[in-house]
Amino acid sequence: MVLSKQSQGLTGRRPVIATTIAIMLALLVGSCAIPEEEFDGSIEGDYYINGFDPQGVEYSGLLTITATSDPATYDLQWIVTGSVQEGSGTVEGNRLVVEWDAIEGYDTLSYGTAVFDISPNGELKGERTVFGQEGIGTEEAFPVK
Repeated sequence: MVLSKQSQGLTGRRPVIATTIAIMLALLVGSCAIPEEEFDGSIEGDYYINGFDPQGVEYSGLLTITATSDPATYDLQWIVTGSVQEGSGTVEGNRLVVEWDAIEGYDTLSYGTAVFDISPNGELKGERTVFGQEGIGTEEAFPVK
């Protein structure tokens, strides 16, 4: 006796199985795609910082961020080994864009820019430039709890 696909009830099932697999894969891939959360709070406060300047020299210290009358603008002050720097930054989405100047320490003529990504928990990670120096430095700032 030869059984046909019809007698076994298998005709027309392939498209159902293929569709089911496609839907399951789409759900699996969709659940793995985590949208980037945008920062939605204040970054005012004190931060521990760790960084490398454009020359690769490691530094650490304290960053204080103070709110201004404009809710998107902040004043910043870094106290790091051998230097005090101040700047002003603007929050744009989940980024903090800063212009800074050295006001005390070994090179008070230094100034530059910094761009930090703001994580949902308020950590800052980004890059800093120093005018007149080649390269780009990196810096991470972690809220003091």
